[in-house]
Amino acid sequence: MASAQGGAATGATAVVAAMRAAGTTRIFGVPGGGSSLDLIAAAKAAGLPFVLARQETAAMIMAATTAELTGTPGAVLVTRGPGVGNAANGMAQAALDRAPVLLLADGFTEAERAFANHQFFDRAAMLAPVSKGAAKLTGPRSAAGTIAAELLARAMAALNRPGFFGGPDD
Repeated sequence: MASAQGGAATGATAVVAAMRAAGTTRIFGVPGGGSSLDLIAAAKAAGLPFVLARQETAAMIMAATTAELTGTPGAVLVTRGPGVGNAANGMAQAALDRAPVLLLADGFTEAERAFANHQFFDRAAMLAPVSKGAAKLTGPRSAAGTIAAELLARAMAALNRPGFFGGPDD
């Protein structure tokens, strides 16, 4: 797969392609830096609008409502640490309403983990009671689209529930 710029696909373009293939109509969120900005740029290049929300829970509720109205998965983009924590209430609402939503979050590189522990916690464990699955991108960026597609398919399976995809910043 090629990127919008004509080069090799990035993790961000692969994730956006998976969301488009699943029928996602827009991404809601409160972005951080790093990979959040890459994903927003890839979404814009693919014609997938990004809707800035005031708070992460509100973004989750908007995505869940969109999923319920369209019958396609919603998507939310947040920053690591507090962004994921703030999205938890929206994840719970989406789970209770059985709305298929994919929550995407920045992550920490191994180098950052050595010194930046104030925002690091086990996000997947925190969201496990209200999500159908979680994944973290640890390998090649080319796997990002496959991982996203698997989580989207799981979210859309019977008894819809949200999924969580956390990635590194690099």
